[in-house]
Amino acid sequence: MAEAKMKCVSIVKSNLLVILTMIGVSLGFGAGFVAREFNPSSDALMWIGMAGELYLRMLRSMIVPLIVSSVITGTASMDPKSNGKVSAVCFLYIMITNMMPTIIGSILVVAIKPGEGVADAKSQYNLTTNLETQDIFADLLRNLVPANLVSATFEQAQTKYHDEMVPSNKNPNVSITIVSKSVGSAPSSNILGLVIVSAVFGLATSHMKDVGLPFKLFFSSATEVILRILRWLIWSTPVGVLSLVARTIAGSQNLEEDLRKLGVYFGTVMTGLLLCGFIIQPITYFIVCRKNPFRFWFSILQPTMIVFATSSTAIAIPESFECLEKGNGLDKRVTRFVVPLSAALGRCGSSMYITVSCLFVAQLVNVEVDFAKIVIVCILTTFSTLAVPSVTGASLITVIILLTALNIPAEAASLLFALEWFLDRFRSVVNYYIQTLGVVVTYEKCKASLPSSEEKDDVLDEKSDNIFVPQENESENVERTDQQCHL
Repeated sequence: MAEAKMKCVSIVKSNLLVILTMIGVSLGFGAGFVAREFNPSSDALMWIGMAGELYLRMLRSMIVPLIVSSVITGTASMDPKSNGKVSAVCFLYIMITNMMPTIIGSILVVAIKPGEGVADAKSQYNLTTNLETQDIFADLLRNLVPANLVSATFEQAQTKYHDEMVPSNKNPNVSITIVSKSVGSAPSSNILGLVIVSAVFGLATSHMKDVGLPFKLFFSSATEVILRILRWLIWSTPVGVLSLVARTIAGSQNLEEDLRKLGVYFGTVMTGLLLCGFIIQPITYFIVCRKNPFRFWFSILQPTMIVFATSSTAIAIPESFECLEKGNGLDKRVTRFVVPLSAALGRCGSSMYITVSCLFVAQLVNVEVDFAKIVIVCILTTFSTLAVPSVTGASLITVIILLTALNIPAEAASLLFALEWFLDRFRSVVNYYIQTLGVVVTYEKCKASLPSSEEKDDVLDEKSDNIFVPQENESENVERTDQQCHL
């Protein structure tokens, strides 16, 4: 009896943060539904979500330093051959998982037809956008090579459009509007660019051998220091999650009516997300690892709760390191590179949402969804998701951009805002599940080409000790000289 009690206490202690976070989510839903009955004002919603906002600000302040230091450390710990293989496997996996949901989503939309019989509504939002498809890819290439590493920590390149009034050539008294564009910036960290630049620094550090060792030791130490700070901050997760969920629920309007009107669309998206995240993911994990996928789910439960509350996989990067390295025994040389890269590019859930939403709106406005349009949507979604930032609501903006490429008015997507808060969280969780699976797949496919961690640690310890050997020898020589003088 005593042993069972001690075992139960041990389980509770080891999973205390997960338990508290789940309690915070439950209390957040309850508080949100109670607050909705009083029709809270915008000021009241601000104070309800203040604790959650501060929680996000604390974590976001550490994300960029952690990504830079961890990617440099991870790539510097591998030889060029291992780096190339890890990068190739990871990128191939990301492209496959970004493309696969577009095919599944298209099949679901054609079979279920969620847009038929749904009454369109007048737009209540300003959805006007001039962003062209070619500019999406141009911005993606620009962000691969940031012009300023400092500015890349808080902004990324984005094409800006300007309306200019110029006199008409035929009639100087008549002015016409000309749209011009220029390269501007958007207030979002350029995670992709930082990962690429950090990987280059890591490769150079690995190539420089002994000369690059102090550089590697510095960033390795910085990674551990930042992780220690984040482990302290992460204990505020239950309060932050409670505040964020309560504000989201309290601020939702006409929830029951929206679910009734968009029930088939909601069911179609959720079916696709459940299929990718809760059927394909565990089956793939079992095939690759020959292990119980449900234990893997339980090991990443804490970061999953963070992703659900914040709708951002980047914020869960610190907890992902902890769960994948200690809970699942993955090599940190792989996790420190693949986790940030997957958070920047992996968008399986978002691809499903974007595909279903675009085809749903096309059915909504009575546009024939033929094979050609489906192919266009699949191709554009696969590549445009590479440029979707890891921020709330970014996928919906991508839907609006792709609708313009299909010559469908953006205002037709106004209904999608009704359930955006809910679907955003579920697609973020699916994004995270597929991203963590990508880390596991990359490790399993590349672990044979990685030198053993014991050898790397021995060499590192030997080299780091040798850095200080001259000083020790010098002090010993001084002592010997003094002894000889006394004699």
